[in-house]
Amino acid sequence: MSTGATIATAVRAGAKVDILTVFGYGPGSNTPADAWDSKSGFATEGEACRVRRLEDREACGILGATPQWFDFGSDGYERHGSRQEILSSVIAAVAGADCVLIPGFPLLHPDHDELTRLLLGARLHTQIGLYAEQPYAFWERKRIDPAMQAPALENTLNSPLLWTRRRTDREARWMKWRAVRCYRSQLYQLGLARVGLFHLLWHESAQGGEAIAWLP
Repeated sequence: MSTGATIATAVRAGAKVDILTVFGYGPGSNTPADAWDSKSGFATEGEACRVRRLEDREACGILGATPQWFDFGSDGYERHGSRQEILSSVIAAVAGADCVLIPGFPLLHPDHDELTRLLLGARLHTQIGLYAEQPYAFWERKRIDPAMQAPALENTLNSPLLWTRRRTDREARWMKWRAVRCYRSQLYQLGLARVGLFHLLWHESAQGGEAIAWLP
């Protein structure tokens, strides 16, 4: 939802793109679904996990990316791991990567906030990019700082973020639209059912494309 067109463009250029879902739930869990997943029609954490991973695999297939999931619980569930275990799993998964993109703005979701703080504190030995998270950035576009500096990062980064827009062609944007549509269990609650997704993608394109800030 945040960088789908950029991913499609990179894959067409020959890059290997892996998409990591760190807080991916436990597929065998019988824990009752939290409020979000209950509204999505799921009875348990495991059921939500299995369906959402199928949706994720379908979306990644359209873009040409490879999905990878960890079984750490998201906000609303048991974490099933310490901060060090989470960090060690991510570091191992991204070893050798030319660059790593992580959530950067507006970091309203507690999982995204925690993950970004954890990874920035670890100082990964690779090029780091922060991406504008959709649909959150779209929702908050009339309220948040136009410099797109997430309050959560003010004490972590030494300088303001310099955001650049990734302009992509029509084919890549079409692939992103198709990929996002795969997340059928999530679209309604995210406000992306019917015309919501069209409005988000139109606004993103009008602004110049998906937003990424590279760290020095």
